[in-house]
Amino acid sequence: MTPTPDLPLARNAVVDTRRPDEAREAIGRIFCPHFLSPLERRAEGFHARHHAATFGDFSVNYVAYGATVEIDPGELARFYLLQIPLKGRARVRCGTRVAEAEAGRTASVLSPMLATRMTWQAGCEKLIVLVEREAMAARYGALADRPAAAPAFDTAVDLDGPVGMALQRQAAALLAAADAGARLPAAYLATLRDGVTTLMLAGLRHDRTDVLARPTAAPAPAAVRRAEAFIAENAGRAISTADVAAAAGVCLRSLQDAFRRARGHTITEALQAARLERLRAGLLDPDGPALVADIAFAAGFGHLGRAAAAYRERFGESPSETLRRRR
Repeated sequence: MTPTPDLPLARNAVVDTRRPDEAREAIGRIFCPHFLSPLERRAEGFHARHHAATFGDFSVNYVAYGATVEIDPGELARFYLLQIPLKGRARVRCGTRVAEAEAGRTASVLSPMLATRMTWQAGCEKLIVLVEREAMAARYGALADRPAAAPAFDTAVDLDGPVGMALQRQAAALLAAADAGARLPAAYLATLRDGVTTLMLAGLRHDRTDVLARPTAAPAPAAVRRAEAFIAENAGRAISTADVAAAAGVCLRSLQDAFRRARGHTITEALQAARLERLRAGLLDPDGPALVADIAFAAGFGHLGRAAAAYRERFGESPSETLRRRR
């Protein structure tokens, strides 16, 4: 299999074939068994490509078929798929709702409990974020302060709206993480997963949206202080915002609201700030590692460029400039 450098996730190619039966079997092993049928009689343009980078309970994928194809996976059962067209168009039916997906305009969400059927037009290419059903259900439970449950999303996602644009930025961060080509800190992966699931649950319409729209009780100021103490002590670990809320003894949405009111920023931003402080301490430690990348990864960052930009914004100098001052 020869990687195509100009395609997303080129170093993570897992399927590259011009045979529909071979593509059906190989991609079925990655996602789930499904029917895959080219709609053109000869299907001379058929060229299935699937690139995938998996990070525990979520993954980022690039998929293209070349020719017009019909795909029928039925119910996905164990995972959600956020499908963002990079080129071309596709008609996506999930349950009773249909999305006319188109690059730059509309994406789609496939929910695991709803039957799906799709037609990808020739030239359609998609960036697909897979989230395991259990991870989404756990995130809903944390946000709703209820037992874990898997919501069923509306199919269409407006890419021109604020949530759609934020999801595209999050997908870009996943791509950057995959392209880093290194073992990423578990703390950074937890942040990426929480970003995707929270945006989907809080910003997209689903059958439990009304539950998440209900107001929450305001926690006492001590809860914010408990949360900050937990963050300071555990910022380098793979903690989620749900873990922070549990340590503070309140539900996640209540703590999110309390942070905004009391501190003017989010829990995720508080985690970022704590990790930046860990990064600075590591850079100034004369007995610490000698490479900025090693220190940044130990502090919980997974993308050196983004870490450096955030560091400069906070401290007015680059990580390498701070490192030189330790000597």
